Amino acid sequence: MAEKEKSFDANPNQKVYDMPHQVDHLVEVFDIYFAEQVKVYKNEPKSEVVKTTKNTTVKAILAPFKKDKKKLNVTSTPSDPKTVVKKGESVTVNWEEKVHAKDENGKLEYDYPKINKIKVGKKLFIVAKCSGDKAKLTIEIFENKLTNAESVYDNPVKFLIGEEEKTKIEFDIKSFQPGHQYEQEITLKPKSKEEFKKLIDKFNKRKDKNAFLYLKADVTDTISDINFVYQNTEFQNAEGNRFEVLGTPCYCNRDIKVDEMISIIYNLRDKGNVKTKREHFFDEGTELISSIGISSGKMTDSSNKDKIKLFTDEFNTMFKKYEINTCKRKIHFVGQICLETINFSKTYESRSTVPDNYKGGVSFQGRGMKQITHDYNYLAYYDYIKFTKLYPIYEKYAKKDVTGNIDESVGECIKNQSKANDMGLNNAFYEDLKTFAKLLSSDLFHSVNSAGWFSVIWKKKVLLAMDKGLSDDNVKSVTKLINGGETNLIERQNYTKWTKEFFNYETDCINK
Repeated sequence: MAEKEKSFDANPNQKVYDMPHQVDHLVEVFDIYFAEQVKVYKNEPKSEVVKTTKNTTVKAILAPFKKDKKKLNVTSTPSDPKTVVKKGESVTVNWEEKVHAKDENGKLEYDYPKINKIKVGKKLFIVAKCSGDKAKLTIEIFENKLTNAESVYDNPVKFLIGEEEKTKIEFDIKSFQPGHQYEQEITLKPKSKEEFKKLIDKFNKRKDKNAFLYLKADVTDTISDINFVYQNTEFQNAEGNRFEVLGTPCYCNRDIKVDEMISIIYNLRDKGNVKTKREHFFDEGTELISSIGISSGKMTDSSNKDKIKLFTDEFNTMFKKYEINTCKRKIHFVGQICLETINFSKTYESRSTVPDNYKGGVSFQGRGMKQITHDYNYLAYYDYIKFTKLYPIYEKYAKKDVTGNIDESVGECIKNQSKANDMGLNNAFYEDLKTFAKLLSSDLFHSVNSAGWFSVIWKKKVLLAMDKGLSDDNVKSVTKLINGGETNLIERQNYTKWTKEFFNYETDCINK
């Protein structure tokens, strides 16, 4: 009887208190958003004992440490910089270095701040903040059409996790910590190259060449209550918080923006170690384009930025007109004109005398973004602009050498060939040509347009050479076609390489 009284049967209610108690838990979703991964840094203490090889001072010992930008808060023992340290004595130098932080388990630490914009085809993270246990959070990406009549993406949007194409992200919710964070890296592109090309083509047909995506969530596989804290299963889809995808991951088939042009110029000047006139812009030479010249302030100042916009707009128009429409072509072009214009500083050589090989002499020295030289090139551009046919007359009547190549300038042809005079190629015209030539150094349209014409219409093989690639040999081929030789070849190769790097050609261009 006593044994029976000790059992649970003696008090049936005791089971309720002694057995595990089943409680319905709550799954809460606080936020889901597009993010980037940013390293978390900390300052790590370092030290080094320096043993002197001669009499010196603490200040002299510290000097190389303080010049090293990686070394922060440099101190020493002894601390007085004037202290004299004799040969063979030691000084302890202390500093801090900025290093990638690790957590208590030795795992590298990252932050995941929200982003509102990215280029199509780039990597990013989806971050979810939620709490609960034994539940599954499923996230899909959708395009918000907004003012666009058609979607460029097929909803739900396809993306890559690693090399696998997905339309859903799934997180196993397993932490009761409020707002526990889950992250997943994705690449915002379909797996198939053909599908990616079609997607870019759709973007290119749009005026703004962009799209807006949002995240849609669902919680399943749980018996718990579910609470979306803001009572909405759509995330980053509110006005002022929308996520924009730029549908032009590279510079192919799109305009260069003003800020991008300024950054291109800064980048090339910095790479070329230009310091004293880093902020100047086409303000040198005895013939100038007054509308774009900058000689004071910064290029980013509002009034100066307006001048850069004029320049950029003219370039974009020219690029479209002459089909300089791919990254390769634009990189070659920018690299060449950076050399020709001496870092975007002049449109005119400003020579008082010229070498003997300058056909037509001083009046026909280099002008424009491509520094067009020789009277016969100016004549050809005059024909192109004025719809005249004077160059064929020059070509027909000018003196030839034994190989059949023209062996005299336009001016000499006028002087020596009366038949050319009779057909309109005469002294009066030649004076008009000299006046016309100055437009290439003083008029923005002609300065830029002549460069496009020279590279595409006049030198028909240049674009083909540009399309072959961006190696030093490719730059050499382009230079020979444009320049007729290899003048300043190393500089041209460097400017092209630096422009290629700025364009992120290897990672971003879809037309490599």
